[in-house]
Amino acid sequence: MAALLVLSLVAGGSSQESGGGVFTARLLALPLIAWGSWLLLAKRSSDVAHRAGNVQWAWLLFVAALVAIPLLQLWLPGSLAGGEGRDALSRDLQGFGVHAPAHWSLAPAATREAGFALLPALAVFVLTLALPTQAQRRLAMVVVLMALASLLLGIAQLGAPQESALNPYPQWQPAMNGFFANPNHQATLLVVAATLACSWLATAIGRWPEGRPHRVAVIAASALVVLLAAVSLPLTGSRAGVVLFILSCGVVVVGHWPSWRGGRSGRIMLAAGVALAGFALLAALRWMQVDSVDELRAPLRAVTGEIAARFAPFGTGVGSYVPVFEQESPRELLMGEYVNHAHNEYAQWWLEAGVPGLVVMMLGAAALALTVRGLWRLPAHDRGLGVTALVALAAILAHSIVDYPLRTPAMLAVAAALAGIAAAQAAQTDRGRQQIRLPVDTDNRQYLARD
Repeated sequence: MAALLVLSLVAGGSSQESGGGVFTARLLALPLIAWGSWLLLAKRSSDVAHRAGNVQWAWLLFVAALVAIPLLQLWLPGSLAGGEGRDALSRDLQGFGVHAPAHWSLAPAATREAGFALLPALAVFVLTLALPTQAQRRLAMVVVLMALASLLLGIAQLGAPQESALNPYPQWQPAMNGFFANPNHQATLLVVAATLACSWLATAIGRWPEGRPHRVAVIAASALVVLLAAVSLPLTGSRAGVVLFILSCGVVVVGHWPSWRGGRSGRIMLAAGVALAGFALLAALRWMQVDSVDELRAPLRAVTGEIAARFAPFGTGVGSYVPVFEQESPRELLMGEYVNHAHNEYAQWWLEAGVPGLVVMMLGAAALALTVRGLWRLPAHDRGLGVTALVALAAILAHSIVDYPLRTPAMLAVAAALAGIAAAQAAQTDRGRQQIRLPVDTDNRQYLARD
């Protein structure tokens, strides 16, 4: 499974191109999905805490609904979709003697490609959900190591020519892209790595278990990862990445505080986390004001919403954004370069999937809420891994408001791994408590008391 995650990161850094590496990852995902499903069923049958499975089932329902959308769009007839935009398109096509779109999706080939793109992430999620905690920790370390590898590759790319073998996307000018075509997505991966490393740093400083060695090494390595991310993020040109880095580190420190509160180091770490989170929120508000005035992203999101309303309630088909936007956008947005994404994942899903897409997003929000509740019910010293994965996942989801990291197979696989870790940890709620609730007769309890 780690091999699938690494392959997705190395080969899946573009939202538009898919080569041999991405194709291999999709083929590898098929048996891994079956294997992970079998492991989950076996784990479910031996789990004594049946209530703990609610979190996992909520996530599995969300994933099933997400996969069902492209399948339905390829199968259902277009006459059922409706919408003002689709009716106008059908009339225009009839004027040229062309039949109306036969299926729900206006771009069946793109929708089919989008469905296949979900396979590696689905395999990563299912297998991560079935892993034991120690293996999930190692998987988090793999994510950090791959982020560092992408960072080192990005630094090398800065000094290499455009056609260098170090640049996996030579059609773009050299930048600190790493494995990605877009430097903003490199920033997203660095934010995830920094969040994981900041959690290890907070644990090593605030509450390191007695007798466990290598505390100094963990502090040094974690601090180095956080420092490298802090120095490198401005070089990617992503303002959102810088803001999310500060906010995520602050939130993850605050999230760990209940496990080591009471000591002076704990109070210092809490104050630092609150200060970082507050500063990041102020910076985010300022950045959003600049974004809305000086960039094209705000008009893109607004026009995307208008087009989505015309094709409601069932959307245009997953993956159909580029041709639909070119056809429906106002003349003011006609440019020499085509618009490849809405730079808002949620607005683009509303356009491409309509009301079913909103339902899927609501299912995802419900799964996140159940995960938060499950993690909150865990003992403070047991929730660290799940809280960290949830904060890192939230950073990706927040970046998706102004960008499209989840449209790349690389970041989609990382998000799937983080979701699997958070869901698996939250599902442990009350498991230990259920296992120790054994009947004890009064006479035996009195005999043990006398002893």
